[in-house]
Parts: sequence; structure tokens; C-alpha cells
Amino acid sequence: MTGAPPQAVILAAGFGSRLRPLTDDRPKALVRLGPTPILEHTLAALADAGITSVVVVTGHRQERVRDYVRGRHDLTLATAENTAYASTHSLASLLAAAPLIEGDFLLVDGDLVIEPAVVWRVLDPGTRLAIDYARARDDGAVKVATTDDRIVAIGRRLPSGVCATGRSIGLAHVDAHVADRLLAVGRQLLDAGDVTARYETAFQVLIDEGWVLEAANITGLRWIEIDDHQDLRHAESRFLAA
Repeated sequence: MTGAPPQAVILAAGFGSRLRPLTDDRPKALVRLGPTPILEHTLAALADAGITSVVVVTGHRQERVRDYVRGRHDLTLATAENTAYASTHSLASLLAAAPLIEGDFLLVDGDLVIEPAVVWRVLDPGTRLAIDYARARDDGAVKVATTDDRIVAIGRRLPSGVCATGRSIGLAHVDAHVADRLLAVGRQLLDAGDVTARYETAFQVLIDEGWVLEAANITGLRWIEIDDHQDLRHAESRFLAA
């Protein structure tokens, strides 16, 4: 990484319905993993990798997140609200943060728990997505197909005849010049009525246009996406065990 560290944009607007009843009164990002919320683990990993400015996109029980980040003083923290979180998905949440994005940024799913080494892997120049090559067949995962280190397809379902070589974990470093186009494509998709689009759909449009998205290999490093109670127990064993 050269120059100033990028911002991070954490998408934490969703219901987290598979973690109920834990998410009845709080967003998934504030469900506790051990003594601290999932969000705290994410912020700590980002800070350890040198990130100092973070935008958290809120939705479900947004006031809880706003109260939480107000108490943090070691990072420059802001919130952006996806007011339509109940009827939209991750692309709309990303666009909710657009007015606060300046230059390069890290795009981070709000249910992702990572060790700092994972963040360092995506911080090299270029637009880079953290890819685990050992888990290409995970059910429900965002799959990628790569040629060398270049991503040629991304999505939960890849085109016919295209084989997945890895999975995206929900962390990307987006260069400033790519960010402008990514956000513009996102607006076009939403304006065209695709309100439930995920940000990976916009990534695929960029790939089809010839933009270079690289794979940052994080295979073997510790990470977990917390979708349900089983994931939460797994995260406890991976990140909290002595």
C-alpha cells in the first residue's frame, strides 16, 4: 500500500433474519461474537491494517449502530442510512454511502469477520477482491471464475460453461477511477428497476466492459461470513479459542 490508506465502507443494513432472535432488537453487525459485537471485530481488523476512516451503512435498527459508533474515538466514523433496506440489497446500501466516498475505498460486508492479514492482501494498487480458492463450491456463495489473477466472472450463479475457481468473501479494494464507474453503473441498475441487485452485479458489468478486477488470494487465512447460528458458533471457535 502506498499513500494514504483508503476509506472503508461497511454494509450493515440488513435484517439478519437467520440470526433471530438475536437480531430482533439489533442489526446483525451488533450481534455479539464473544464479549464484543461482530462490527467491533471488523473495525479492529481494519484499524490493525492501517485504516482510519470508516463509513457504516445502516438500516435495520439503525439507531443502535449510530449510538455504537458515536462512542468510538480511535477511528473517524460516519454512518449513511439505506432507508429502503427492507426492499433492497447490497447495491442500494453501497449507493447510500456514495456521497461520503472519497477516492479509493474498501467495500466490506457487515457480517464478515477477518484477521488483519486478510485486509493487507487487498491493499495493493488496483481493484482487488479477496478470494478463497479453497471454497469455490460453498453453497450460496458468491463464486468467481479467474484467469491467472484476473476475475472474469462473479455471482451466485455463473454463466453456463463457466467454472468457479474460488469464492468472494465480501471484501474488496476499489480504486478511485473504478469507484466512479462502479457507482454510476449501480445507479443505472437501480434506476432500471433492479432494486434488489447486489453489488456483484455491478462488478460483473464492469468486467464485461473491460475493467480489470484482480483476485487477492486469501486462501488459508482466517475469515468467516456470519449468516446464521451455526456460523456464529464456528466464528467463536476460530476467532475466540485460546
